[in-house]
Amino acid sequence: MELNMELRNEIKQAIEEMGFAALTEIQELTIPLLLAGKDVIGHSHTGTGKTAAFGIPILERTDFTLDIVQALVLAPTRELAVQIHDELMRMAKYIPNCKIVTVFGGDPITNQLFKLKKKPQIIIGTPGRTIDHLERKTIRFDYLKFMVLDEADEMLKMGFQEDIEKIFKAVPTERQTLMFSATMPKSIMSLAKSYMIEPEFIKVMGDDATNSDVSQYYYKVRRENKTEAIYRLLNVYRPKLSLIFCNTKVKVDELTQELIERGINCDKIHGDLPQTTRLDVLKKFHNGIIEVMIATDVAARGLDIKQVEAVFNYDVPEKADYYVHRIGRTGRIGNIGYSFTLVSKGELKQIEEIERITKTKIKKRSIPTYDKVLDVKNQKVVDKVVALATSDTTFDHEYEILNKMMQSSLTEDQIIVSLLKMIETKSSVEANIADINEEFETRGAKTWGTTDTSGQARFHLNLGKQDDLTVSDILDFICSKIKISRRDVQNIAILTEFSFFSVPATAREEIMSKLNNTKLKGKRAGLSISKPPRKDGFNKFSK
Repeated sequence: MELNMELRNEIKQAIEEMGFAALTEIQELTIPLLLAGKDVIGHSHTGTGKTAAFGIPILERTDFTLDIVQALVLAPTRELAVQIHDELMRMAKYIPNCKIVTVFGGDPITNQLFKLKKKPQIIIGTPGRTIDHLERKTIRFDYLKFMVLDEADEMLKMGFQEDIEKIFKAVPTERQTLMFSATMPKSIMSLAKSYMIEPEFIKVMGDDATNSDVSQYYYKVRRENKTEAIYRLLNVYRPKLSLIFCNTKVKVDELTQELIERGINCDKIHGDLPQTTRLDVLKKFHNGIIEVMIATDVAARGLDIKQVEAVFNYDVPEKADYYVHRIGRTGRIGNIGYSFTLVSKGELKQIEEIERITKTKIKKRSIPTYDKVLDVKNQKVVDKVVALATSDTTFDHEYEILNKMMQSSLTEDQIIVSLLKMIETKSSVEANIADINEEFETRGAKTWGTTDTSGQARFHLNLGKQDDLTVSDILDFICSKIKISRRDVQNIAILTEFSFFSVPATAREEIMSKLNNTKLKGKRAGLSISKPPRKDGFNKFSK
């Protein structure tokens, strides 16, 4: 579908400059319904053009002559909120008096108060900080006419259902609502039934859970050789931008240092880093200043970086849906991408389970040999020299230096190889010339989502709604004393007399030793290990 919609000229000019030639499938199906005032449930993965699907109608239907909030977009993470803001600002580039503000935790609230005083028409925020501003009365939604929940399933998994319902009750009942979600658990449909009016359901997923434009491969390799394997694959495939996912923050830190020592232009992002650092790394990666970004699954949701050509799974992800979200970072909107998963002994069964759940065949490949890597690197140098020599560049200064060299006792060959040596990428790591491919068979099955094998520990807390406990209280209680990101605390369920939450199993002992029998909201917090939540992501007692 061509861009022949009836839109204000300012939007058309901006999106044409952004490279919009035709609408994606999700945009083609969603935009006309939203422009017609319909409520919509969108079932679609990240990377299909969702931001424009709701951003264009919001900008078209907002009255920018009024200094009142008319649209609210909720997102699960601050990173996604910032990216939505930036995308909308690009589309609103030529709209006079357009003011869009983001509100999220980790950013000084004084900064947000200053921006809110300028009376924006559009707010983009995370649920917790949006509630904070509502309670402070620094945001009013009296005239809100458009509300979007982006990555709705992720917000519910993170325990924000109560906050979301509180926000719904604070906005006008006569409004237009849109929910985008990569999965459709019962909780999503229940939310839609309670707060949406005869929503239109749109599904753009394809037959497989994973993107057909992503070539997916896996490699059998020992854990101690995984860094070498990634180094070789990066050099052979030479992707423009690459994302590497690890299951833990510790491994992200270790791998980043190991690749830097090998001369790879990379940086990292995970929950323990300051918010300003994370946003700075994302910006540099988006602009190509950093070619490789290493991350935990905190970055698996919502990242909209269109030029990512390859995703590497250093660790096989702990859950099949994590795999889907990870590789969804590449192969965006028709572009071809690559997914490389490194499998050590004991992880092979997880690959088979991912294939079964996603209905996708992941092809087995061999790690390139050291000689192959060397050939590719050498050819890369040759290509650069040829390209420079045949360009329109002038070399007056360089010829002056060359003439001085020729006057020395050095031969032409000595001069050339010495210069090549000077430009060679430095590495403090001794070259590994061995064949690092391994052969091993499946040993033992892994059951996804159980307490012992999913990497999650489930806790029972003796405080609940009768103690005025909120999701934010639980997150603050845990993250202020344990080195864990707020996103890692999942499946929060607050009941009348008690609550539940899940954390990575690696934090189990620290949680018990540092938090059990301490004070929470002035009362003793009693913790005990609980059963894992149900497969739909929520404990049977949660609403």
